[in-house]
This record gives sequence, C-alpha cells and structure tokens, in this order.
Amino acid sequence: LFQVNDSFLNPKFYGETLQDADIYNFALNDLARSALDEARLIKPEDIDSSLDEKPLVTSGLTTDEIVSALNRALPPEWVQDVVEQLLDEPGDYITGERDDFSVNLKAGDRVVTVVEEFKAITRKADAYNLVFEQVVTPAIEDALETDLPFGVNVTADRVVEAVRRVIPPEWVQLNVEAALDEITPYAVGERDFFNVHIVFSDKVDIALEEIKSILSESDAYDLVYEEVIEPIISDNLGATVDLPFGIMISRVDINKAMREVAPPEWVQEQAELIVEAAGKYFTKETDSLRIDIDLRDNKADAGVILVELAREKFNSVIDQLPPCSFEQLGSLVTDGLGVLPECMPAGGTPIGDQLRNTVSDTVDALESQVHEAVDTLVLAQIPDTLTYTDADLRAELTSSGASENDTLLDDIRRIIEDGWSYTDQDLRADLLEFDSQDSVDLLDDIRSFLSDGRVITEQDLRKWVAEVDDEAVSYMDDGRIWFKRGRTLRFLIFLPVVVLLVIIAFLGGRNWTGRAAWAAGYLVISAAAIWILFGPVYSGLSGDAIDQARVEAIDSLVLEDDFYNTQVLLINKAIDTGVIIADGFASGIASKALIALIIGLIVMGAAILWSRFMGDPVSRILDS
Repeated sequence: LFQVNDSFLNPKFYGETLQDADIYNFALNDLARSALDEARLIKPEDIDSSLDEKPLVTSGLTTDEIVSALNRALPPEWVQDVVEQLLDEPGDYITGERDDFSVNLKAGDRVVTVVEEFKAITRKADAYNLVFEQVVTPAIEDALETDLPFGVNVTADRVVEAVRRVIPPEWVQLNVEAALDEITPYAVGERDFFNVHIVFSDKVDIALEEIKSILSESDAYDLVYEEVIEPIISDNLGATVDLPFGIMISRVDINKAMREVAPPEWVQEQAELIVEAAGKYFTKETDSLRIDIDLRDNKADAGVILVELAREKFNSVIDQLPPCSFEQLGSLVTDGLGVLPECMPAGGTPIGDQLRNTVSDTVDALESQVHEAVDTLVLAQIPDTLTYTDADLRAELTSSGASENDTLLDDIRRIIEDGWSYTDQDLRADLLEFDSQDSVDLLDDIRSFLSDGRVITEQDLRKWVAEVDDEAVSYMDDGRIWFKRGRTLRFLIFLPVVVLLVIIAFLGGRNWTGRAAWAAGYLVISAAAIWILFGPVYSGLSGDAIDQARVEAIDSLVLEDDFYNTQVLLINKAIDTGVIIADGFASGIASKALIALIIGLIVMGAAILWSRFMGDPVSRILDS
C-alpha cells in the first residue's frame, strides 16, 4: 500500500517514468526516423489518387535533416517540461493533495524557432518543384480544358515551363519567407494586424515575352489574325458583294485576298502590338486598351488580287457567251456595243473577226467598270484602320470562357499594378465564410495562447470531465476524497501490523525478551518472504513473461501493413516502459521489505543477545 502511494498515486512518478524510459528522445528521434523512412515507401496513390510522386522523396530532404529540424524546433527538454507541467499539479489535484491548481503553458517562444526551421527546410527541400507538380500543374491542366482566347492551343507542359520562367524558385522563396515574417508577429500576439504583400509588376515583361513565345510556337499569330483582324473586316461586309454584269465576290474571297497580302511577318508584328498594348493595359500603364492596325497598304494590294479575281470571273462570263445568230450579227453591225453582248461572233471570216475585235474592245472597256466596282463596293467597305480595344478583349475573354464575371479583368489589372495583398481582415472574412464564427474565435484563442500562454485550472479540468460524462465529476470528487484519506491516513496501516505482532509476541514469548524475539522473528520471516517474492522470484520469472508478451504483440501485426517497423518500435517501447513501471513497483516493495527485514533482524538479534547476557531484567522487575 505504501508503494502504491509512492508510485501510482504520486504524480511525479509518471514524469520520472517517462524520463527513465527516454520517451522524449525516442518520440522525436527513433520514432520519427522510423515513421519517415517507412513513409517514403508508401505508394503515391495510397496517399492521394492525384499524386504522381512521393512528397518526401520529391522534397529531396533526408530523414536526418527533417529529424534534426524537428529537434531544433521542439527540443526534447522543452517537450518534457510541458508534459511534466501537465502531470504534476493536475495529478496532485486528482489525488487530493491540493484543492486547486494552475498550469501556465507557453508556446509562443517556440513559434519563431519553428518558423525559422520551416524556412530552412523549404530552402533545402525541392518544395518549389513539389508545389508545381502537385498543385500548379493540375490547376493549369484544369484551366486548359477551357478554350483559350484567340483559339490558342498549347500544352500544359509548355504553360508550366513559362510559369516557371516568370516565377523562379528564388522569387517564390523570398515571398514565402516575407509572408512568414509578416504573419509570425501577428500569430504570437506581438501585433494585431498583418499585411502580406506580393508584387507582380516586375514580372510583366518576362510574362509578355513568354506569351509571345507561346504564340509563335503554337502558330497563334495566324490565329490572332483570324480571331481579331478578320472578324472586324467581315463585320463591315455582307455575305457577298454584287459587281456589274452579274459578277459576285463573296466574303470568303475578300478575306482570302486580305489574308494573302498579310505576310507572316506583318501578322506577327500586329499580334505583338496587341500583346504589348495588352501588357501596358494590364499593368495600368494606360487606362484603356487601343490598338490601331493600318490596312491601307493591305487594301491596295488586295485590290489588285480582287480585280484580277473579278476579271477572271468576267472572262469566264464572256467565254460562256453563245455563238451569235444571223440576226444578232446584223444587230451588232448596225447598233454597235454599249453593254455586255448577248453572244460572241464566230471567227474565221473577215466580218466575224472584225466583229470579235469590236466585242473585245467593248469588253475591255467594261472591265474598268469592274475595277471601279471593286474599289467602291468592296475596298471602300473595309476601314483603312482597324481598332482593337479593351471592350474587344473583354468580349474575347467572355466568349472563350476565361471570364466568370465583368470584374475579373479589373481585378487582374489591380493586382498587377498594386500587387496582391492579404490581411488579417481577409483571413477573418475567409474563416467566417468557410466555416463559422467558431473558426474566428479559435483563431483568437490560438493567438492568445501563443502570446500569453494558456492557464489551465481545476475549473477547466472539471469542465472537460463533465463534457465526457455528467456524473464523471462526482465520481472524480469521490475518488479525490478517498485518495486524500488514503494518503493522509496511510500510517494507520501500521496499526493492524503492530496489533498482529503484539498478539504473536504474547502468544509465543514467556518473557519480554522472548516476546520481542518472537515478534521480530515473525517480521523477519514475512519481510524475507516478500523480499524473495518481489526480488529474486520476480526477476527470475518476469523475463520470460515479458518476452512472451512482446512476441505475441508483434505477431498480431500484419507484415504488409504500412509503418510495420514503426509499430514494432512502438510495441517494444510500450513494453519497455511497462517493464520500467513494473520493475520500479516491485523493487520498491522489495526495498521496503528489506528495510523491515533488517529492522526485524536487529530487534531479534538484540533480544537474543540481551536474554543471553543480561537475562530478563524486565520480567524480574515486573515479578517483584
């Protein structure tokens, strides 16, 4: 009973046991190493179906590097101090040693260290590539499922390559560390605000160069012509243009002619003008987007092609005229030609050849009307200058599905000009929208804990116990009363032992020295039996039992399970800790029994020696 008081009812016993078992170093070193090593063996799809590679392997960090960082961030001594605080005073309260307690836990001083270790880890790790492979690339692949503006067709790999050039690892690391430096004082309560600000304006020029490169590689310059320039031309024309003498030129013919006089170099130049102007618009160097494309030279060159096309169609009409009859020949001779003839004289005779020459001269004269018609009915309808504005860009974004609302483009422009900012108010708003006010309250609780620590009292303990079971609090109070009584009145345990020894003394001894010898002898025998049982016998038998329990526990595991070796490590440590507890309990009893044995031997030896050399003076005095 004394050993129970000195162990299980002594809160310091648990802290000392954990320290003897080296739990803190075990958890932060051996256990962590084993878990990390086995985590590297898990297949990516077993972690998440979307993963292609193992994060720990991709990170490039060794197990020793991670474990070392963990130990620097959370030293075993600090963890031990926290655990022992949670064991000692609350333990004294539960066992009735005290009626109140107050534990002040502080972790704010570790946050800065944790952040610094996180920075160091990200510098060493291949976190940049990991984020791209697991986050950025899938997001780009999803985005490319929607048609891009101007009909651009590009692979996800090419876009990822461009993004990597625009946002290099050094830039990402710099901004991540700056964000952590900004948030940390807020988290630990040193400030009541934070503002994470990321500047993108210095990346615009690189981004524009990458956009030009992608347009060039995907033949998108031609697509820009088709998507931007050609529609504006078509909007000014009907489906067909009717020229004199039944000749028709379609919109397709006109666009084809305009396209022929727009060489790749010219198209690329106009497309890059659009990209450059869009870049200035996005960065708010200009308040509006306006690109003027001069088509005067193109129209002049296209006019030559369209006139030639009209002439071909006109000649085709002439070639399809039927031979003239005798009456039609007479009309040609008497009336002459002022319009397109209804027939064509046959050659081979003087008058026929003369009439054919007359018709040809008339046709040549009519072709000038076709040329004038091309200028007035076709080319005049095409503006000398095409204008592309931000309204056209917004319409293109909307039609391609790249814009969900009218404000997206304005948001992009604002972010590029002013940078992206995220403040404490944004965080609170996001938490409120994502979950509820409880999340905001939790944020405040965490900040308060990191700033001032958390004071845990008996009232907190009673509230937590009540949340488990309403009657649990009364059970705890009853237990505290009995524990207190047991610890306060533990010396009363000696009373029945003393009574028993007195009874044995008077039953066995005929004089006082004999009675003392009998009582001491009984104490020696009992103490020796207990010492043998909890000493040599326990030591001899416990080893096999512990080995058997260890084997059975390990055999219950499945070899193919993840973290099999880590589970074996935990079982061994749990059993070793149990052995420390059992050994400590048994050795405590054996030690107390040994003390009683020594006391008994001393009393018994003194009684025997006294009786032999001095007789029994006490009995003689009492008899007289």
